[in-house]
Amino acid sequence: MRIGIFANIRKKQMERIISEFFDKIGDKKYKIYLPDELSKLIPDLPAYVKTASEQEVLDISELIIAFGGDGTILRTAHLVRERGTPILGVNLGGLGFLAATSIEMVAHHLSHFASGKFSTEKRSMLQLEIHGQKDRILALNDFVVDKAGFSRVIKINTEVDGHLLNSYIADGLIISTPTGSTAYSLANGGPILLPTTPAFIINPICPHTLSNRPVVVDDSAVIDIIVQSELKRFQIFCDGRNLGSFPTGTQLTVRKAGFYVQLVKVPNQEFFRTLRSKLGWGEDFRNKQRWSYDDGKSPEQ
Repeated sequence: MRIGIFANIRKKQMERIISEFFDKIGDKKYKIYLPDELSKLIPDLPAYVKTASEQEVLDISELIIAFGGDGTILRTAHLVRERGTPILGVNLGGLGFLAATSIEMVAHHLSHFASGKFSTEKRSMLQLEIHGQKDRILALNDFVVDKAGFSRVIKINTEVDGHLLNSYIADGLIISTPTGSTAYSLANGGPILLPTTPAFIINPICPHTLSNRPVVVDDSAVIDIIVQSELKRFQIFCDGRNLGSFPTGTQLTVRKAGFYVQLVKVPNQEFFRTLRSKLGWGEDFRNKQRWSYDDGKSPEQ
């Protein structure tokens, strides 16, 4: 099996983590490929590990392992695009809604995947068209229209399938996939969707009218947006990455991309279990040790 490795090279412990991973898997007839930039972190590579350009690794790999947090998995999904290569996310200690396994278990889960015991889960992506530009921009979590640091709210005219939904007066607007429903949209009061739900969320950020609430639409919907602002400019973010500043009046169209991202699922990985674990649902906080502000310290300090 040909396996590509992608990682967050900004993490100081990454050299040790990757090296220990190689020690655990040993020479099990895997063919491991590292992008050139990542390979520079590992001084002594095993004989079965090869280096190549990032694009070559993407084209060769039958499976990609992404070491890092959700941000690393998002970046990997953007690189994989239409290839459909399965991605196995390895969580390095953050909240990690997208990662399927841990540093301790990744070698074990890899052997099971190689023997065909694991399945993958298809995740839909959003596609953004900025009228007047040729590039097709993709998002696994969300697109965000933002007021660009301006102190005043902006007006966001939003249509769904050619019908006016609302002219939001707000700080911004989030268009989210089911995968992104546990990201920025959740922090902004949006609903949680099962990852395979055929729907998208339209969620205003701090709307001026309190009756404005998140709206869930079918994932076949085409969403058109035009922004008006006294500043004459606004910003667009894609999966947390700033795409830049754009003049008001720029027309945006968001729709479902024509392909899916495939994330590897491991045994006992179940969405409701993940929610309970990550969000602390069902915990009885009454019996937990309490602390006061008298000394300014928590029990952990």
